[in-house]
Amino acid sequence: MIFRVFHTYSRQLLFRVFLLEGGLLGVALLWAFWQDIPLYAALIPSMIAWIQGIFLGFLFLIFNYAVIEWGARYSKILYTLKRLIESDVSPLFRHIDVHTVVVIALMSGVAEEIFFRGVLQAQFGIWITSAVFGLAHIWKKTAIVYGMYVALMGLVFGSIYECSGNLWVPILAHVVNNLIAILYYIRHILTPSKSHITQEESNE
Repeated sequence: MIFRVFHTYSRQLLFRVFLLEGGLLGVALLWAFWQDIPLYAALIPSMIAWIQGIFLGFLFLIFNYAVIEWGARYSKILYTLKRLIESDVSPLFRHIDVHTVVVIALMSGVAEEIFFRGVLQAQFGIWITSAVFGLAHIWKKTAIVYGMYVALMGLVFGSIYECSGNLWVPILAHVVNNLIAILYYIRHILTPSKSHITQEESNE
């Protein structure tokens, strides 16, 4: 019933997201149960944690925009990162609706933060967890720079969790960042003219 509000491509993408993120969340919960990791204590609802998470999510957006959009003008590495996002990542969201964006942002933020920060970080520490987080976002050889950037973001999310002690802070920061970033790329990058230019550049 719920899937009737989504378009065909959106439903297909949602199915893959549910498999990936749902599987990740399932593994996290089983792992936490098996290793006696008190996830429930880190997931106690808190208005302060929610406010902090949303606020930090907007700070991440500003930082990411400055680094990727402006930094690409002066750094070859950041330019490569920007090209990867525009040619490989953004097109995944070309034909999806707002409902799908919201669900993807929620699923990725909740599942990834519970798995990486809530479980993996509790077992292996912030450095190894951040490295694994970055590796999980590398889909081809030239995407190593993207993985490195994500690993740095993982360090930030991990530090936020260690300082706050509440998983809702990095979860909401992650959700807000993903939600608005995807909407931004749909609106400003995947317009007909810009997507055409991006496709031509990726074929060079």
